[in-house]
Amino acid sequence: MKIALICGARPNFMKVAPLCHELEKRGMDYTLINTGQHFDKNMSQDFFDEFNINPHYHLSPSRETVVKQLTDIMLGLEEIFIKEKSDLVMVVGDVNSTLAGALVANKMGIKLAHIEAGLRSFNRLMSEEHNRVLTDRLSDLLFVTMEEGVENLAKESITENVYLVGNLMIDTLAKFAEQTPVVQEEFYFSTLHRAENIDNKEVFNEILDALEIISKDAPIYLPLHPRTQKMAEKFGLMDKLNKIFKILPPLNYKDAVYYQKNAKLVLTDSGGVQEETSYLGTPCITLRTETERPITVTQGTNIIGGITKESILEAYKKIDMNKKQISIPLWDGKTAERLLELLLNK
Repeated sequence: MKIALICGARPNFMKVAPLCHELEKRGMDYTLINTGQHFDKNMSQDFFDEFNINPHYHLSPSRETVVKQLTDIMLGLEEIFIKEKSDLVMVVGDVNSTLAGALVANKMGIKLAHIEAGLRSFNRLMSEEHNRVLTDRLSDLLFVTMEEGVENLAKESITENVYLVGNLMIDTLAKFAEQTPVVQEEFYFSTLHRAENIDNKEVFNEILDALEIISKDAPIYLPLHPRTQKMAEKFGLMDKLNKIFKILPPLNYKDAVYYQKNAKLVLTDSGGVQEETSYLGTPCITLRTETERPITVTQGTNIIGGITKESILEAYKKIDMNKKQISIPLWDGKTAERLLELLLNK
C-alpha cells in the first residue's frame, strides 16, 4: 500500500507527525505532502523541524484568492498522486488542504481516509464546517476522535467504515507536555485568528472590549497571527491590541504548550487549543458561539463564551479557574498505533 499523507496548515503538522513516526516504525510506504497553505516560515518549516518530520513534496500555491490556492493545490496533488502511484490518500482536519486532497482523491478513484472525521460545529459561516462535511461525504475510511463524531456521522447516514480511534494531536501534545516545566507566574493566554471573528470589525471589537476588562486581572499573552495583524491594521485596532495584550510572535509548538500549560486561563477561538487545554487541565473560554468539540465542554475544561462583550464577561465570571485532572477516552497518546492497526487489517 502506497499512502499519500496530506498536510498544509499548522494544526495538520502536529497531527501527521505521530502518524509519520508510526508509519516509519512499521516500515510502511508513505509520501508526506506539504500543500503550502501556510507559507510563513514560522508556520511551516519550523514546525517540521520541531516535530521531526520531512515532507517529500512542497507545493507553492497562489496567494491571490482561496479559489486560486485550492486550484493550484489540487493540480499539484494530482501530479504527485500519478507519479507516486498512490493507493490511499489520508487527509487530516478541516482546512482547505483537507478538502483539496479529498476532491482530487475522489476524482482520481483513489481510496480516501479522513482523520478527525465527524466533527460538526453546525455553524455554516465557518469555511471549516463545509470542508468537514464535504470531506466526510467523499471518504472511504473515517477515523473519529470522540463519540460525538460517530453520532454526527450516523445522523448523516454515514455508518460504514467509521472508527473511533482517539485524537492524534494528543499523541504529539503528550510528549511535549512531559518536557514542559511548571512556573509560578500568573498570566492568561489567548489565541485569536478565526475569520468569522476578526474579519468582522464589530465582532472583533466586541471580543477586544471584553478582553480589555479581563486583562485588568492578569496580563494576557497573545501570539499575533498574521491574519489577525492584517485585519487589526485594516480596522485601526493595533493600538487597542497593544494596550490589551503582551504581544508575542507566532510561537513554535514547544512554547505554545508552555503558555497553555502554565496559564491560569486560556481564551481562544481555536478548536485545537480547546482540546489541548482540556488535556492539560487548564481552564478555557472559547470565543465562539459553538464548538465542534463538545467533549471539551462535557468532559474537559472548556466553556463557550460567545462573541459579545456581555457573553464573554459572563463566562469569565462563571468559569472555575482551578486546574483539573482530565481523562478523556482514547486521548492517551496511542492514537497513531490504533489507527494503523485498523488500516493494516482492512
